[in-house]
Amino acid sequence: MANDLRKFVNPKFLKTIDLALLRRLFERQPPPPAAAAGRGFDLAVFDSGDDAAVRDALAAFFEGPEDELPPGLVADLHHIAELGTEHGMNLLLERARRRQVVIEVPMDAQGEPLPVDPKHFALLAFLDHRPVFDAASDMLAKELRSSFAEYVGRDEGVEPRLDIVARAAFEAAAAEMFRRDHRGAHCRVGWYEDGDQINLIVTHGAPVSTVPVIEAGQERVISFRSLEHAVLSYHAGSGRLGVAGISKARRADLAEAFAAHLLGRPGFFAGEDCQDLYTLERIERTGLGFEVDHAFDPGILRVDIVEVALDRLGAPGRAGDPPVVEACYVTRDFGERPNALRRIGEHTDWVAFGPGRYRIGHAVFRVLFEARRGRRPASVTVKVKPPSIAAFKRQRYEARVMELLRRNRFCREREPAEAAVAAE
Repeated sequence: MANDLRKFVNPKFLKTIDLALLRRLFERQPPPPAAAAGRGFDLAVFDSGDDAAVRDALAAFFEGPEDELPPGLVADLHHIAELGTEHGMNLLLERARRRQVVIEVPMDAQGEPLPVDPKHFALLAFLDHRPVFDAASDMLAKELRSSFAEYVGRDEGVEPRLDIVARAAFEAAAAEMFRRDHRGAHCRVGWYEDGDQINLIVTHGAPVSTVPVIEAGQERVISFRSLEHAVLSYHAGSGRLGVAGISKARRADLAEAFAAHLLGRPGFFAGEDCQDLYTLERIERTGLGFEVDHAFDPGILRVDIVEVALDRLGAPGRAGDPPVVEACYVTRDFGERPNALRRIGEHTDWVAFGPGRYRIGHAVFRVLFEARRGRRPASVTVKVKPPSIAAFKRQRYEARVMELLRRNRFCREREPAEAAVAAE
């Protein structure tokens, strides 16, 4: 983390940043206790009128060890650095447009906007447009999540309650859970509706970490607490909830908090088959000659099977016992027209699927989508790992990828609880 901060607050940044912005960032910080008064920055330096002297003082201040800087300033700078890139700037502009907000940038003598470095733009948004900044930070966190553990509820079509009381109750429950896990008291939830899907980005503290750093030729140990993001995505029509960015041990707890406070249905995601969502049994029934069918979508150019995991199963045990995996063999093919299944067949013909033999542990597909306006085709990598994971970057092609999985029977058909009762 120390290296990341110095990369952000580098000499170029300190020589070109608007000093008024940096002053406002420093003014956000509470005064240090008397015992640590020497670790602060004397804001009177900004009143000297000598910009070069101010920048020299800032450079000397940031040269010191990170753990001796005001912790609030360190946290702010790390948060700003996440969006201090060209992509971060685009996210900020997109979120500003959605909110009909104009982020004013400095003007030259002729009244024309000056070119703005992404780092400067992120700092400006952080100080003057915090709701826009937080929304862009949430979208970045969502983009970085590709592996969602999914839960299917007992019924379909259960709409979430998104009033102020329900939201506050969920946020309080999440904050208490993270506090018990020694992740600090900070917890903020961003709420984003997308048709009949609701996305939640839960920003919370991480456990305190200690890392060794080399300074002046000597090793020192510093401690810090960063921010982490958990992402929840709920589709009311199908009753599915995806949870990402949180430890496996806590996913069910966060899903239960969602069910209890936002759906008013405690235990909604606690059914026996709540995570039995995906299967690769169709590949096993077809054999190594299986090919993905994508003819229904003319915009998909092809689908390549680039990786397959074969699990060697032990002899069948008692009825109901999960199979014991004795060994796992992974085959990859990244050639011009890859097919990992075909590659297995080229090397052996003894693979047989079933109890005491083999199963497909996971499969990775590369889906090539037709490009628009002369651009290169877009490639999306999808990993299906039964029973509960279909991992891929979900920003743009989620609906089409999920339809591809359904059409090829990789998604288990499930009868909601109410329909099952009616059928009886």
